[in-house]
Amino acid sequence: MQIPATPAQPSGQEAAQQKPQEEAKAEPAVDGFALSATRSKEPAEISRILSASSFLKVSVDGDTVAVLNVESRDIKRSPYLFSITYLRPSSIEVAYSVIPGASARKRKIEVCRHLLNLLTQLDGACEADQKQLYQLLQSVLKDIAEFASSDYNTIFAKYDEALRGFSELKKKTELLEAQHSKMSKDLIEARSENDELTLRVKELEAYSDETLMVKLQDWLDVHRNEISIPEFSKQYNVVESRVEAILNKMVLGGYLELR
Repeated sequence: MQIPATPAQPSGQEAAQQKPQEEAKAEPAVDGFALSATRSKEPAEISRILSASSFLKVSVDGDTVAVLNVESRDIKRSPYLFSITYLRPSSIEVAYSVIPGASARKRKIEVCRHLLNLLTQLDGACEADQKQLYQLLQSVLKDIAEFASSDYNTIFAKYDEALRGFSELKKKTELLEAQHSKMSKDLIEARSENDELTLRVKELEAYSDETLMVKLQDWLDVHRNEISIPEFSKQYNVVESRVEAILNKMVLGGYLELR
């Protein structure tokens, strides 16, 4: 008996898949698993066997056969809900998408059902390691049992608890964003005030023309009426051009005579 590749879908799920605009609002997550396997047929033969299924897209890349099963697409017609099964010579790797807000465990159950269908079609051509396959099925059956034993009240209680936690986290996030915005504004104002204070300090620390003239006169008295503008500029932290301007002012004012 062949297992259906895609589970029968209730009308609600069909309606959801007919609204790719809603699906495109959030990117799906990607999950997967791998099994050891033995492949006894060549990739071309594997591709021929699976090509009979119209809902599958099969491609061959070297010694790997990739089997794509697209269950729904977004508004750009790109795969949204899908699974890809890689059939390698010694392994089977499965990657699949999980729609945001959907149950990850339920999605894994659906993908495992699809994998069992592929293995049924490939009977004698590709065999999964039985021990690993049984372990996978055991995990899936455990998830199914939990779904089956959970009544509506329990499920709703868990959902309500999760929703409450989400609301609290959302409030905390909004508070942190507001605090961050205020801190950023305060930081900008503090930097502006610091720049203004730094400018004022520099202005206060700068020598007036009269002060520089006195210091230049003292320098000349100590150095026998000779001056090294670079040395004077370095000692008093004044740019050389200003020292030259003050010297010129002193000459024009009759305070100094050139020799």
